[in-house]
Parts: sequence; structure tokens; C-alpha cells
Amino acid sequence: MTTLKEIMSVQQFSDLILLNDEGDLEREVEMVDITETPDIKDFTAQQSFIVTTGMNYQHDQSGLIDLIRELNDIQVAGIGIKLSRFLKKLDNEVIEFANKLKFPIIGIPECWNLGSITHHISSYILDEETEKLYFALDIQQELNTMLMRGLSLEMMIERMSRLLRVPVMLLNPFYQIKSMSHHFHEHPDHVQKNLSYFQRCLNSKQISPNNRASFQEEHIIFEVPAFKYFPYYLMISNVNTLSYPFSLLTIEQAVNTLSLAIYKNSKIKEAEQQDVSKFFESLMSEHPDNLISIKQHPEFLKKHHIQPSNYYQVIICAIDKEQDVENNIYLNERYQMTFEWLTHKLIDIDPTISIYTSPGNHRFTILLQTRHQYYLDYCKYLNKEYQKIFNNSLSFGIGNEVSEFSQLPLSYFEANEAFDNKYENSEIGFIELYKSKSVEELLQLIPANKLKPFLTYTLGPLAYPKTTKEKELKHTLKIYLANHCDLTKTSEDIFIHRNTVKYRIKKCEEILGQSVETSEASLDIRLALYASEKITF
Repeated sequence: MTTLKEIMSVQQFSDLILLNDEGDLEREVEMVDITETPDIKDFTAQQSFIVTTGMNYQHDQSGLIDLIRELNDIQVAGIGIKLSRFLKKLDNEVIEFANKLKFPIIGIPECWNLGSITHHISSYILDEETEKLYFALDIQQELNTMLMRGLSLEMMIERMSRLLRVPVMLLNPFYQIKSMSHHFHEHPDHVQKNLSYFQRCLNSKQISPNNRASFQEEHIIFEVPAFKYFPYYLMISNVNTLSYPFSLLTIEQAVNTLSLAIYKNSKIKEAEQQDVSKFFESLMSEHPDNLISIKQHPEFLKKHHIQPSNYYQVIICAIDKEQDVENNIYLNERYQMTFEWLTHKLIDIDPTISIYTSPGNHRFTILLQTRHQYYLDYCKYLNKEYQKIFNNSLSFGIGNEVSEFSQLPLSYFEANEAFDNKYENSEIGFIELYKSKSVEELLQLIPANKLKPFLTYTLGPLAYPKTTKEKELKHTLKIYLANHCDLTKTSEDIFIHRNTVKYRIKKCEEILGQSVETSEASLDIRLALYASEKITF
């Protein structure tokens, strides 16, 4: 929009004079209107510039105070008064009142008649707005062409900067620099100044201006809504040097094109990542022999972010669930943004770290390919930083390290197992290392329809003894095997005679139909005895 300041800076209107020093010339003017009627409040549009001879106030200028108050209330741009025939000079009371409101009063010299100046200012506004529109469309067209040609965001930001002749910076949703114009490379100290200003605006929620008043600052920041819930930010500096035919529309058109470019690039990267992640997921289900065969193609593995190493370790990461959050657009955007954020953070730690997505269960697989002593600290750091950006927490399941590529699926299985152990208990913000299962836990994993027949086949009636004699036999057999078939030690442990132990073991062998002292039978019997006491069906 055109401001009073711009109008008065044109040579054609250079004889217009600001009569009150504190009048705000940055007020926007959309149209010019003539009036000689005091009661115009209900018949005047906002951002109009009113011109008058002031004939109604020739003998009493106090009415001008009421008029100025009413015009200011409806956001009129200002008033132009022809100081000649009716009013020669404004009273100090009128000037002081206008200054309090910062309402501009413009003096129109005698050489102008009101009809003529109305026509010329209106024509100027129309011509200027048309020129600004063409300028905005030209910039948009040039950026659109770059977008269609597949040129990078960096090139688009640089071109936009050169067209506007001011520094331009693009920040991602994590408030990090995505791209910046040549000015910042030439003056590195300006980078931190800009970021500090951006952070202040972010904290005070002064992002995304939509009026000309915003251009009074040295910098201006716009949201770039490539994503609905995680926008990028365009920051333009040295705003005070921008001149005609620049306008707010210029930035808005550029923002639209940048949004499309960012969204397009994101979708391309997402598709590429899905292919890589699908390959990795299939790799984790491969037989070790197949993995050894795949290992013979290092270039193929490199394409999928896997390198030769004697150290691999898998970490499973996921965003903790939030109650009452069911917005699929938000969840999908957050998942993709989290992947980009994790990639950026972890590659800063070690470029050999690879990250894969698992959209099916909304998890991320982090693959360490170099030994890291402080990987637990990395997980804590990621959780802390994630909270700042996304206002939520992450959880981690960590597998054991392996030294062979063919063992990689084992670390992957362990990481998922560790994660599931905590996740199934509805815990959040955890960092869980895989722990090897006890015999009891392993036996619990065997389906009942397979474990129970093993017990009854191996122990017969001793699996679940009913009589006192059967219970004595089972107890004696258990202690006997625990003492490595030592009759004397067994008799001492259960306080019976040695010959009684010998007799009972012989009865057990008759019931089981085999010797209990062979290594194979002993293992089966000991497992069956353990399971019959520990496992419930």
C-alpha cells in the first residue's frame, strides 16, 4: 500500500507540508476524498486521505478537534487542509491534539485546487499499486521458473535477495538456517545478530506480519507454510532500504513459491527415504547366509547408508504417545519433521550414523556404525532437545553391539524387544537397554500346546504329582540332579539315608523309562522339572 510519506516524497507533491511534527506519515492511503461537511464519520472509508478547505471552521477551529478525533477513530490516513481562503493558520490547540493522536495534518498550498490534487494523488496511487503488482508478479514468475527447472532453495533465496537488494535468510521449523544469501557469507557476524532477533520475535510471538507497520523494523519475518503445523521462516533484513516498487505483496508471492518448493523437495526426499528404509527393513529379516552374500556388494550397501565395519549397534526410537491427539495431518507432519530433526542432530555427532523410518509403527531405527562410548548420553541429549522444539518426549530401545554385518538383525531384534518391554507398560521417556532373558522368560515364550506335551512326555506322572509318594520321588530327583548325581550329597540335603536316595532314583528311572544320568536325558529332565514348577498354564 502507498503511504503519505511516499506520496509527499514524489516531486509532483513536494509542496505539500506536514503541519504537525508528530503526524504519522507511515499511514497507508487507499483513496482520496473531498469533503466540506463536518458530519462525515459514517460516510468515509478507512485509509482515506480527506482533503478540505476547512470553510466550516473559519470562525471556530475547535470543531476541527472533534473532526480529527472521529477520523482517527475510523483509521483515516490523514487530512489535507488548503490554507488560503478560509483558514490561514491552524490554532495551536488543533496541532497539539493531532500530535497526541499522531494524526497527520497536511497543508495544501493555494496553487492546488481540491479537485485537481484529488485526481493526481488518486492516479499516483493507482499507478503505483499497478507497478507494485507487476513487480510482485515478476518476482513470483522468476521464482516459479526456478522451481519448475528444479533449482535448489539456496539458488532461489539468493536470486530473491539480488532482486530485492537486501539480505535474505530461510530458517527451518527447528529454527536453524536452511539457506542464506551472499550477504551473510560476506559478513558472518550478521548471522548471529539475525538469529538473536529471530529468537526474540519467536519468544514474543511477533512472527508473520500482515501490515505495513511491520516494515518499520530493520528485519521482517514471514511464516512459509510449506507444512501446516511446522512452518519455515523467511527473514528479510535492511527493510528500511526497500524502495518502490517493492510492496508486501512481493513478499507474499515469494512466500507462496518458496512453500511449494519446500513441500516438493520434502516429498521427493520422503519417497527416497521410504525406499531406503524398506530395503533396510527387509535386510533385518534376511538369513545370515543371504546377508553374507549382500555384503559382497559394498556400493549397493553404501547406497542404503550401510558401510563396512566391525561394529554395529541398533537403537529404536519413537515419539511418545500423547493423550487426545488424533489429528492425522499433525501426526504425519510431526513424524516427518522428527525424522529430519533426528538426521540433522545425529549426523552432527557422527556422519556415519544412519537413520531409517518405519511408518507402519511410527518408529525410527538409528544404526551406529562406529563405536560410541556415550550413546546413552546422546539419547538423553536428543530427548532434552526434542522437548524444546516439539514439546513432547522420545523413548529408546537399545540392542547389543555386534561385530559382524550378518549379526545386525540380532541387534535390531534386541532393540525392538527392549523398546516393546517398556512400551507395553505404557511408559514414556525411557531409555531401555536389552537384557538377555532368563530361562523362565524363554520358556514362557514357548506356546502352551507345545511345552505341556514336552513336560508330560519327559516326566510322566512326576510332571504334576498327585500322591505323596510321587511328590517325594520328584523332589528327590530334582535334588539328585542338582547335585550332579551325588548320592551322599543328596542324602545330606534332604536328611534321608543314602540307600533311600538310591532306591528312589531307581523308581524314578522305572517311571521315566530311561536312565537319569545320561547327559541328554539329564538336560531334558532338569528343564522339564524346572518348567513344571515355574510355568503356569
